[in-house]
Amino acid sequence: MNSRVLSSIPGIELYPIVALILFVGFFTGLIVWFVTADKSAMRDHAEMPLDNETKAPLQ
Repeated sequence: MNSRVLSSIPGIELYPIVALILFVGFFTGLIVWFVTADKSAMRDHAEMPLDNETKAPLQ
């Protein structure tokens, strides 16, 4: 029954390909952002919750 329902959806064969491209693209972008990020700024942000004197920047 499920195979007949799924085979009746037009373009169903593209959904897993699009999902895989989005998944890989997102995590590739995340890795690129992480590698190219400013390490000193990341260190400052990581220490901010433990430091009582540092104020969060207002946006």
